[in-house]
Amino acid sequence: MPDTGNENSEFTLHRLETDDDIEQYLELIRNVFGQTSGADNLAKNLIDHHPHMTLKNFFVMKHQGKIVATLNLIPVQWSIGGIPLKVAEMGHVATLPEYRHRGLQRTLANEFHKEVERHGYDVCAIEGIAYFYRQFGYEYALPLLEETKIRLEQLPTSSTKTNIRPFTPEDIGTAGQLLAQSQKRFYVHTVRDESIWRMQEETKTAAGDKFEGYSLERNGEMVAYFRISDRPEEKALVLREASDMDDYSNEAILAFLKDLGRQRSFEYLVSRMSYQDPLMQKLVSLGAVQDDPPYAWQIRVPDYAAVFWKMKPLFDSRLAESSYRHLTEKFNFNFRRYTIQVNVEDGSIREIEKLDTNEDRTIGLNPLVFVQLLLGHRSRQELEMIYPDFRIRQSHKHLIDVLFPKSTSHIHAAY
Repeated sequence: MPDTGNENSEFTLHRLETDDDIEQYLELIRNVFGQTSGADNLAKNLIDHHPHMTLKNFFVMKHQGKIVATLNLIPVQWSIGGIPLKVAEMGHVATLPEYRHRGLQRTLANEFHKEVERHGYDVCAIEGIAYFYRQFGYEYALPLLEETKIRLEQLPTSSTKTNIRPFTPEDIGTAGQLLAQSQKRFYVHTVRDESIWRMQEETKTAAGDKFEGYSLERNGEMVAYFRISDRPEEKALVLREASDMDDYSNEAILAFLKDLGRQRSFEYLVSRMSYQDPLMQKLVSLGAVQDDPPYAWQIRVPDYAAVFWKMKPLFDSRLAESSYRHLTEKFNFNFRRYTIQVNVEDGSIREIEKLDTNEDRTIGLNPLVFVQLLLGHRSRQELEMIYPDFRIRQSHKHLIDVLFPKSTSHIHAAY
């Protein structure tokens, strides 16, 4: 493939194609992330097992035939208020040290965003290192790496008779239903289809981490599941994921984890579940500490008008349940360089249009941080307090609060 405009014409943009490409790619990942980080194992899993990825999802820069920089596009699905979002996650961003500061990642990111546009993705997301991705239009907008830690000795001992057994592939259907039920409390959350469940079970890996799965049974019926990992270097057992459980089941799982952790000579239980999960609140009541505030997902919305159209049923519902149920008005979301005009008639959105103007400043928005409001991460009031260029006139503050309430979200492992 010819060079795409990088100032050094010796660098060319490609997708993975051959076995040699794959081996070079994996070696680059090992060199950048570390030989024992496991990042190469995740990359290999994505190549070999992901049901919705091909080698075309892996972007690389070559210098005289050698792969020197890379990133990939992981297709995932999220839900916002029950509405599906097509998400492109940027993963494994890496450049060999001797090739940095040459604009290679900018070239790769540009191609990534072109692919996003070609395939109609609603949102781009990356876990990513701090600050770097702001240059590509990303903003922190969803909680990430929520971590709750407690000493095993602080966990209760239980005499409950709940049966806990290893998770099997036959449990996937019920587990999927249990996860979906648990996720109803989260405004933005992952949608994990059966093929992703099966990939995770076959590889015993989720988001690059090895795990063990367990099912809870009562009267011969599966009522919950959970996943754990070992973190030997910290003498910690990690609770990665669990479906909703009642107090009786919570007591049983904590006793099980206490006993298992002691068998492995660990001292701590660390959870990576949402701080809003009742089980995490139980741990805090027992003396657990939380890493607060947590890190955050970095998000980029390629086309706010398109996302507004997708979220129209949600907006209409919020208007219908408010004092604006009979509203008729054209109001302008001023993103400083352009405007998204929303035409509401009798409480229902009729038209959404992007305008090349920024004259109406009634709803004045910082286009980068607006994603925090869109995804419920921050309230309108919080954003106005932090950003002087996020300013809503008094006449429309309540309307914005109705359309964009602050909400709790959590992203479960999507691959």
